[in-house]
Amino acid sequence: MLTKEEKPVINARKFNKIKCILSIVICLLVVLATTVALVLNISDFFDENMPEAGLGTLRMFTTLSNMLTAIAAFNCLPFKIDGLRRDRFELPEWIVVLMFVGATGTFLTFVIAGTLISIAAGFVTTMFIKSNILLHTINPILFTVLFTLVISDVKIKFSRTFFTLIPVFIYSVIYFIMVFVLGVWSDHYHVGSILPWPIAFLLIHAITFGLALLLRFLHNLSYDHNLKTIKRYYLESTDFDFPKLTNALEELAKIESEFYFKGDDVYIPVDTISYLSERYHSPLSLDIQYDIYLENYLKNIYSNKEE
Repeated sequence: MLTKEEKPVINARKFNKIKCILSIVICLLVVLATTVALVLNISDFFDENMPEAGLGTLRMFTTLSNMLTAIAAFNCLPFKIDGLRRDRFELPEWIVVLMFVGATGTFLTFVIAGTLISIAAGFVTTMFIKSNILLHTINPILFTVLFTLVISDVKIKFSRTFFTLIPVFIYSVIYFIMVFVLGVWSDHYHVGSILPWPIAFLLIHAITFGLALLLRFLHNLSYDHNLKTIKRYYLESTDFDFPKLTNALEELAKIESEFYFKGDDVYIPVDTISYLSERYHSPLSLDIQYDIYLENYLKNIYSNKEE
């Protein structure tokens, strides 16, 4: 068994590429599963005897939260596909926050369906029968795994946790108006028969916030692990085992310049250069190191153009 010191260094580029491919696969599956479930429910194929079937499925939080998740997954796809082509794997913060909101919504449906709803309707029926297997089980699990273990691009700030309450708050207000004020919808979540409305309102928001905190913790844990893996690669890998820092910067510039011809902008990997600087204990300032990198980067571009 390998000791901690003998643990092999993971190639950060291959590591990120694998995670990028996993992101694309899971996002495609989430979009497909949501589309199939939505089409089947709206077409009344599965639940023709339920008032929430057909277009009525759009009044269900399960449906709406899964649709939000699919939108988040769909928006993630172009960045990951382009990132795979250009060796750039970071997502914009707004995409990660949107995925955070979507993951919390579907995780909430998974927890509520697996507990409260299952008590009334039966666990197997609620989680595995008809379109429930897609909306209550498969999508929430897939997207939770995606957000907490695969997407590690941005560290989620605590303040972003409050964003996850927005869909629940909007839905709760609409549900209250449509069920208890106008009487247009049936009380399909049986709020009136279980708990007084104010208590139910506060409880569902408290549960949502608690689940969001859990997902944020797992996501940030994955982010920290990903960061350590990448940093260790540039600090210890033999791929950058050169006599001097300047040689390592030349190699890094050679690798990065290859993506210029795939549509990439001129790129200075600030974090990577700082890792290499730490590895070589360089007395050079970071500005000088950036200049060395950029000089070699541009030299590689021009030499490739001439060829």
